[in-house]
Amino acid sequence: MIKNTGFMAASTAVRLLSSMVLFIALARLYGPEEFGRFFYNFTLSTLFLLLLDYGFAPQMLREIGRDPADVGRIMGRVLYARLLLLLPMLGLSALYFVAWPQRLPDLPIFGLLFLSAILASFGEFFLVAFRGVGKFHEETKIATASSVLHFALLCGMASLGCSLLTLAAGFVVSRLVGMVWSWRALRRRVAPIALRGHTPSSGLATLRTSFAYAVDAGFGSFFQQVDTLIINHYLGPASVGVYQAGMRFLQGAMQFSPVLANVYLPAIAGQLNQREQLAKIAGKLNFQMLGLGVAGWCGFALLGGPVTAVLYGVKYQALTPLWPYIGLLMLLRYVAASQGVLLTATGSQSIRVWAQIVALAVLLGSAPALIAHFGLSGMLMSLSLTAMALLLLYTATLLLRNIPTGFSPGSGALAGCVLAAALFLLKT
Repeated sequence: MIKNTGFMAASTAVRLLSSMVLFIALARLYGPEEFGRFFYNFTLSTLFLLLLDYGFAPQMLREIGRDPADVGRIMGRVLYARLLLLLPMLGLSALYFVAWPQRLPDLPIFGLLFLSAILASFGEFFLVAFRGVGKFHEETKIATASSVLHFALLCGMASLGCSLLTLAAGFVVSRLVGMVWSWRALRRRVAPIALRGHTPSSGLATLRTSFAYAVDAGFGSFFQQVDTLIINHYLGPASVGVYQAGMRFLQGAMQFSPVLANVYLPAIAGQLNQREQLAKIAGKLNFQMLGLGVAGWCGFALLGGPVTAVLYGVKYQALTPLWPYIGLLMLLRYVAASQGVLLTATGSQSIRVWAQIVALAVLLGSAPALIAHFGLSGMLMSLSLTAMALLLLYTATLLLRNIPTGFSPGSGALAGCVLAAALFLLKT
């Protein structure tokens, strides 16, 4: 398991070129206003893509982990269901511009970014099979090559001063190459996708059985994206640019959460009938998630200010006071993520759905007032309240169902002490 975690960490590290380092470079090169405009359209395309992704990845990992020999049929069944979702997804995106015609000037940029997001989604879908059958080293090779190409192409274009529309076209080219690369590797090194024999009725049946995963993944991704929409509405694109310049670091640091989830999900699913072994694995998962959260909190609180000065300059001075709040949010999300993985692996996905609904209510209920009073810091406060609500709901459910939470007296005390210290430092 340690070896697989290492491969997944390496794969994630190279993906940071496109999810973190690239956007940091774009933020510096284009400034808060233009970067905020570009990132808003990028976020909008990602939100519409939630319908296509439909939360299939964790369910596929669980199914492939139980029956690796059937990977071709599982991939084919899910791919057919994904194709059924393309048309309604495109229809929803068109309705958005009908409802908000003032957004029409950004339609070309959005359209290209939306197409690139679709291509990237299919490329990631093909790579899920590598994780399910334990070929993490193969996925790392493909992810490395694709991410380096993506980073080099787009950074080169941005440094030449190309327009936002041209930059969006570069996203399409890069993601197309990555998708074809992943598909060819899947056929050669894992198994061909078995698409024959599927019908619309079987595809709809797949969507029904995956609904709980879709809602959970959709809410989770929505929480990670909706802040951009809220800030743009209340504070404008320049504030989006400042805020997202800092959140790129959080997104990069949070990439290790899905790494651990992808590694531990199949392992936990295979030990559901072995209580002692299940508790041991849960403890390892919890300790690693907690350790990453604490490290992130310390790093952001101590190094955020110097990072702003060195990487972004005076245009992003408003980012400096946000770093302690970003660190607290990372800590809460990592601790909550460990409990969420355990719920998914033990078949309690529907509970995650209801917890996400409650958390969404917390977010939408608190964000407007906190932003009005605290500005950008208020958005981070609202997100932290949301993460805390998820943590409490997840942990309570595991305890009620007599499922190991992974918390030991030592790890529980550590988490409590760090949270108390973080809140105290923010107050002072």
